[in-house]
Amino acid sequence: MYYSCAIVDDEQHAIDVLLDYIEDTHFLRLADAFDNPVDALKTISAGDQIDFLFLDIDMDGMKGTELSQHLRSKARFVIYASSHLENEVRRIDSNFECYLGKPISMKRFTGTIDKLLRLNNLPMNN
Repeated sequence: MYYSCAIVDDEQHAIDVLLDYIEDTHFLRLADAFDNPVDALKTISAGDQIDFLFLDIDMDGMKGTELSQHLRSKARFVIYASSHLENEVRRIDSNFECYLGKPISMKRFTGTIDKLLRLNNLPMNN
């Protein structure tokens, strides 16, 4: 068993970084990655629930905060991955679980995942 992940970011290099981190974490699997938030909305809305949804905030077509509102019921955890400061993000959307500041380090990525799993009494070694 593993935890499914989806990435929505309009910058390919940001997707690639998160993809590498997901691949290096044995209990995570990428369900899908999108460089277009409108495509992500259509696909994720019609699919199975995602455990971890990584969202950029500033994207063409739809802000990550707006996308989060539409997909809240489809994602167990919403993690914003953005160059915005965390306090700015909290003013925009206080209902997200975690924030990863760009550039994202592997240490911060794994710490965030571990923290969410521990706080919700979910196993880390599936």
